[in-house]
Amino acid sequence: MKLVIYIRAMIATFLFAVGTTILSATGVISNIIFNRRKFDNFIVEIWGKLAFLLFNVELKVYGLENMDKVKGAVILFNHASFMDIFTICKGLHNIRFGAKIELFKIPVLGACMRRFGTLPIARGNREEVFRVYEEAKVRFARGERFCLSPEGGRFRSDQLLPFKAGPFVFAINAQVPLIPVVIKGAYEVWPKGKILANSDRWKRTIELHVLPPVETKGFTTETRGPLQEKIYKMMNDVYAVKQNS
Repeated sequence: MKLVIYIRAMIATFLFAVGTTILSATGVISNIIFNRRKFDNFIVEIWGKLAFLLFNVELKVYGLENMDKVKGAVILFNHASFMDIFTICKGLHNIRFGAKIELFKIPVLGACMRRFGTLPIARGNREEVFRVYEEAKVRFARGERFCLSPEGGRFRSDQLLPFKAGPFVFAINAQVPLIPVVIKGAYEVWPKGKILANSDRWKRTIELHVLPPVETKGFTTETRGPLQEKIYKMMNDVYAVKQNS
């Protein structure tokens, strides 16, 4: 049975790579010709659904009604696996990501990310990151939601790592709400450093917990400490319990 699962994972991962290339090319072409956000969103959602279908993963979403309360917002999510991205693409709607700038070098996918409005995050260059955030502020008025990882990268531990300032400064300067999101089970599907997804079990389940939005009004970048601590506690309380359950 283990051999069958491993072969399935090889085939699924290969097909996902092919599907990603096809969807990315379709996204680039359609964006150039039509530039319709609804169709861009459709491509993003199909990408997430494709990952769950091929890797034989079930998604359970909790608190989705919290997304309906706001339009323009910064979504904060814990990040331990590539599967986190596909989880958000499938489970949430009308979202864009901030992604490390190296990913934009991937042929076809990188072009699609740029066309769709993904934020290029140059890790280690604080000034460049804040410049990108500043330029993106006007997009909140169109109801855009940016997904960012306050931990700063893919990490796996029993507790969330301390949050970085960037996403909070972004939201405070734009005066938009923060929506905390906790993902459980993605690491088990696709651990960091592994080429194949879900190669040790036939089927897995991922949970996506959307927590109530938190307003940033009244906070400044200098007084963000209590806000940052509040959201860390909100997310870690859910994350730690779920990780140990």
